[in-house]
Amino acid sequence: MKKFKKIYIEITNACNLSCSFCPKTKRKIEYMSPNNFKDVISKIKDYTDYIYLHVKGEPLLHPNLDEILSICDKENIKVQITTNGTLLKEKKEILLKHNIRQINISLHSENDIPTYFEDVFNTCNDLSKNTYICYRIWTMKDNKFSKESTSIVNKIIDYYKLSPDIVDKIYTKKDITISKNIFLSKSNIFDWPDQEGEESTDGFCLGLDTHIGILVDGTVIPCCLDGEGIINLGNIFTESVEEILNKELTKSIIDGFKNNKAYHPLCKKCTYKNKFK
Repeated sequence: MKKFKKIYIEITNACNLSCSFCPKTKRKIEYMSPNNFKDVISKIKDYTDYIYLHVKGEPLLHPNLDEILSICDKENIKVQITTNGTLLKEKKEILLKHNIRQINISLHSENDIPTYFEDVFNTCNDLSKNTYICYRIWTMKDNKFSKESTSIVNKIIDYYKLSPDIVDKIYTKKDITISKNIFLSKSNIFDWPDQEGEESTDGFCLGLDTHIGILVDGTVIPCCLDGEGIINLGNIFTESVEEILNKELTKSIIDGFKNNKAYHPLCKKCTYKNKFK
C-alpha cells in the first residue's frame, strides 16, 4: 500500500473566474511545463496511485492539458480533476481521450455564461460513460441551501427528471446518486486559512497523513488548503519526496497532529481541522 491516498498537483494557478468563496492567489501566475509535470510524476508515483489536478486555478485552462493527461495515461496514474465547469464543453474531446477517474464540477461557481448549466450537463452525460462525475454544491450554510444553491438544485432536478425519492435525498443526504456515474456532493462553505485568523492549537488534520500538495512552482505543501504555499516543505523540482518528508518541519507537523496539536502557525489558524474533533 502506498503512503498517500492522493497527491494534489496544481498544473496552473490561473483561473478564468473570480468567485467570492475562492480568494485569488497572490502568487505569480504560472503553468507547469509538461517536462516539469513528467518529473513530478516520476518522483511521486511510488507514493500514490491517485493525483488531483487542483489546488488553486482552473486546470482546464492549461494549454498542454492533452500532453499532461497523456503522461498520466502512460504512468497508469489515476486522475481526478476539479473544475469550475466553464471549459468542459470546449475541452470535452481531450477529456474523452484519456483515462480520467473522476471530474468534480463546482456548480456553485460564479459566472455569467447563459448556457452554463446546459453545457455542463450535456457534456457530463458524454463524459460519464467512462468517468465518474461529481457535481458539487459547497456553499451551504448550516447544512442549508441558499437561494442561489436551491436554484442550482432545481436545474439538476429538471434536467435529469429526478424522481421524488431522489429529490428528497438531495435535501436529506450528503452525497446523492443522480444518474449512472453522476453524483451530487453537498457541503458547507469553508474558510481558506490565512495568517490573520483566530488561533487554535487543538485539532487534527489529514494533511501529510493521507495527502500532500504540490504547487505550480514545485513548492510542496502539507494539504490542499495552503493555497499560497505558506507552509513550504521544499521543492519537488529540486528535491525528492523522501528528502522533503524527512525534514524537521515536516516531522514536527506530523508529530503534532498525532497528538491532536497544530504545530505550524497557519495550521493553528485553520478552522478545517475542527471537522475532525
